[in-house]
Amino acid sequence: LDFANDAFQFYINHQNNDQAGERARDPKHVYANTCNPAICPILALGIYWLMFPPNHPTSGGRLFPGSNQYERFKKLFSQRLLRDSEVLEALENNALHVGDLGTHSIRKGSATYTASGTTFGP
Repeated sequence: LDFANDAFQFYINHQNNDQAGERARDPKHVYANTCNPAICPILALGIYWLMFPPNHPTSGGRLFPGSNQYERFKKLFSQRLLRDSEVLEALENNALHVGDLGTHSIRKGSATYTASGTTFGP
């Protein structure tokens, strides 16, 4: 993790298009969203660090402690979020069902929308 000029930088060791980790030296950049603090990644990370300091004994020196973050997210998503009455009501109001949503659709759908302005393929 690093800061360079006005960007937060982080490095990813393994990517789908670089399984050998040969391009891990190329940082990814994250910028603050000063127009909408509710979705600002820098503010979110700051709040997370206030609640779970990186030097906390339970972190083990990791930003997000734990051995399987995907399973942790999947459990929270399906057992908490999709059972919340307000979420269920919002789904119903939009003619959606719990079975229509999954962890993969969150990751891929949002990334596709961010990159292209739509969730439809090329």
